[in-house]
Amino acid sequence: MYSLKKYSLKYTNLLYLLIIPLATLLALEIFYNGNVSSLYTRALQYPQKFILSYVLMFGLINVFYGLPRKVYLTIASIQFCLFSILGFISRQKLIIKGSPLVPTDFSLAKEALEISGRFKDVYIWMAVIAAVTFGLILFILKFTPKEKYKWPQKTGVFLISVTLLTVFYTAFGPIQKAFALQLNNLSQKMNYDENGMMLGFILNTEYLKVPEPVNYQEGGIKQIVEASKATYSANPDFKPNVIFIMSEAFWDPTLMKNVSFSEDPMPFFHSLQKSQTSGTMLSAVYGGGTANTEFEALTGFSTQFLPDGAIPYAQYVNKPIEALPTIFKKQGYATSAIHPYDNWFYNRNNVYKNLGFDKFISKEFFDSPEYKGQYIRDTELSKKVLAEVKETDKPDFIYATSMQNHGPYSTTLDPQNKIKVSGSNLSPASQAILENYSNSVSDVDQSLKQLIEGLEQSNEPTEVIFYGDHLPMLGDDYSVYKDAGFIKGDDSYQDYESLHRVPFVTWNNFSTAKQNLTLSANFMGTYALQLAQKAGSPMTDFLSNLMQNGSDVVINQDYLSNEKITPTEVTQYKQLQYDLLFGKEFANQLEPSHIPPINNGYIQGDGQMKITNAVISDGMLRIQGENFVENGKVYIDGKSIESTFVSSKELSVSLVKDISGKSGELQVQIKLSDSNNKVIAQSNVYQVPKS
Repeated sequence: MYSLKKYSLKYTNLLYLLIIPLATLLALEIFYNGNVSSLYTRALQYPQKFILSYVLMFGLINVFYGLPRKVYLTIASIQFCLFSILGFISRQKLIIKGSPLVPTDFSLAKEALEISGRFKDVYIWMAVIAAVTFGLILFILKFTPKEKYKWPQKTGVFLISVTLLTVFYTAFGPIQKAFALQLNNLSQKMNYDENGMMLGFILNTEYLKVPEPVNYQEGGIKQIVEASKATYSANPDFKPNVIFIMSEAFWDPTLMKNVSFSEDPMPFFHSLQKSQTSGTMLSAVYGGGTANTEFEALTGFSTQFLPDGAIPYAQYVNKPIEALPTIFKKQGYATSAIHPYDNWFYNRNNVYKNLGFDKFISKEFFDSPEYKGQYIRDTELSKKVLAEVKETDKPDFIYATSMQNHGPYSTTLDPQNKIKVSGSNLSPASQAILENYSNSVSDVDQSLKQLIEGLEQSNEPTEVIFYGDHLPMLGDDYSVYKDAGFIKGDDSYQDYESLHRVPFVTWNNFSTAKQNLTLSANFMGTYALQLAQKAGSPMTDFLSNLMQNGSDVVINQDYLSNEKITPTEVTQYKQLQYDLLFGKEFANQLEPSHIPPINNGYIQGDGQMKITNAVISDGMLRIQGENFVENGKVYIDGKSIESTFVSSKELSVSLVKDISGKSGELQVQIKLSDSNNKVIAQSNVYQVPKS
């Protein structure tokens, strides 16, 4: 009987060692694939890769085998839960955005959680997985029998696990060759289909570091810079306001030829297309990734030369860069970024400082704004831009990014929709999504009209460049676009182009020239400099030469042969971008005036909050000053006190007796905190004598 029990415990431990890693791997892959059959098919098609994934999971789980059995099983259960949730999240991201979870997504975890908060089913399933895991842990703690600790066996398994993990970490290159592992750059979905989620995810980590281009050296950069002088003439005496409006998910739904609209959803935009320079902007992203379009427009860099899934704002903009704000500021401009959303979103609060903006006016600095749905309405953004132009004495460079039109777009028709949409091949869900989007973009069109009409009343020379960051995500797996016949649903160049072409318009009050242009987002800044007749940087000068040659579109490298840009131009572009973003900045050393300075004057808000006077009368503290905001809090002697926002120049506080009755002085300060409880703006400390 004793030997039988001993025999049973021996094989129970062996089952723990072998089955738990397998179960965890299966959970990860099944939750990602959405079904068992897909996993079964892939395991048969790529058995070596499946076995390699299992070996890695064996190491990750059993590195804790040296702990007591109950502790080991508890940790294994938590790992099972975490890997299941990762697989599920990756599946949801694949369904929603056409791309699974990649390592760079974790650098924007707050943004992902905030946006995904509207998808309640995701949280429900995550809660279910967590609850099942919690129940399993309770079962383990109560019913798992005690074991006699055998340190030789425990140590042996631990050492094997550590060895496996060490080999994976230090010799992943040889492992890649031995098992023919390769990151599929055509799509992350194909990458995960071939390698499995676990190995596909790990392969992505190898590409987080941008490799140095072949033949990158000072002499080569010097040749590029010297051969790339600006192709247009700069006029230092002409200083028009330059305003970029990057409108969230703005696109023209009337481009769908198999769909009818009861009325034009964007009449003002279409009127500008007829009278002003307009065209098509090629965005590097679809359905999301706003910051990447913004990064390209502001810097002239191309995200096509960066690892797939990279968000430069999160990984790479960690030093001063000569972007449009820096360029304009050197020429006497006031530079402002405006975005009616959380300041920390996409790390903008830090990035904008490195790009050279004087100030960043985020959601926290909007007083009593009107909302459309769950986001601040674009009309509020137009008002803020107009106010900024009016208030500054200098010419303005403003980069404004809207938020109102952000998806998802409901699959239920809104009975208040003014514009009706119909199409013979549209499913009810597709019709609802497209109609809701069309009515939303119609409101955005009105905000554009409000902005231009406001600028027409100004005597200041001004140019406006208006475009969307990417096409809207209309349904899962491009369902609306497919139903409308806008795309075929294959991997053709035509489909890629259709899903990345964003119409743009310009407006100015100093030129009658009209062009029809096709540019990728990284050329937008160069075009703006050229129109404003302003000197640029080594990068924008280089891009101006590409534009003159007709090489003004840089898209996914698999489709580059469909565009005019040559392999030599691509190589030069990559080298110059690497030099300025990751390298030794040879280009700036050749022209020291282009070395971007440390931006010590950067602030968040319309201006520095300042208390100029404060008096106590009849139990009320009246605070006067500059740049007060509705969301700011008054602190008296370091304690937050309820206050009333009167205007940007006045706040009032009703003083309780235990404060107003003390002798001496009050220490008064105003602070503004964001949704992460971080203070992003504060006033001076003002001493208030008590009566």
